[in-house]
Amino acid sequence: MVHNKVIEVGFDQDYLISKSIAAASFSDNFRLVSSRLHYVPEPKDAMIAFFLSFPKSFKFLLNTREFIAKLLGLKTAPKSKKEAKIEKLYQFKGNIGESIAIFEVLDKNAHELLTGQKDSHLDFKLSFIVYKNNDVTNLEMATTVLINNKLGKLYFGIVKPFHKFYTKRILKRMELNLINKNW
Repeated sequence: MVHNKVIEVGFDQDYLISKSIAAASFSDNFRLVSSRLHYVPEPKDAMIAFFLSFPKSFKFLLNTREFIAKLLGLKTAPKSKKEAKIEKLYQFKGNIGESIAIFEVLDKNAHELLTGQKDSHLDFKLSFIVYKNNDVTNLEMATTVLINNKLGKLYFGIVKPFHKFYTKRILKRMELNLINKNW
């Protein structure tokens, strides 16, 4: 088993997100097997770590996406100051219906937090999955996308290469944020 490296893996049929794979236009799942994370975080903590783990270049792309999405009438994250965003992150409980940015909690169990959003151009789901296997902690981020129209096809065609590139980097940064958890 490869440790501390992000690899693309299949979906466990018991995952909450697995229910949306059949209808999806796209799906992927990335796993980080951590020999340095000596506990299994709660799935909600994995989501908090996700938002704390964005590289600066990714934040720039997100801000660009928000600007363009607003012009096109698509859903965007609510505007707030950095301090308010951090406070909201730290208060996040991971309850169904609760959200961070455009990521609404749709379902959850002890090992998985299923988030997502429906919009006119596409619907996405992102699961944060955590568990122990052979005494090592596994972190997974599983994604499904349902493209709803031509705009969705164009949008995801642009986003897809960045999605895979940044998912791997963000997972590694999540591990460090969970090791040094301060919330």
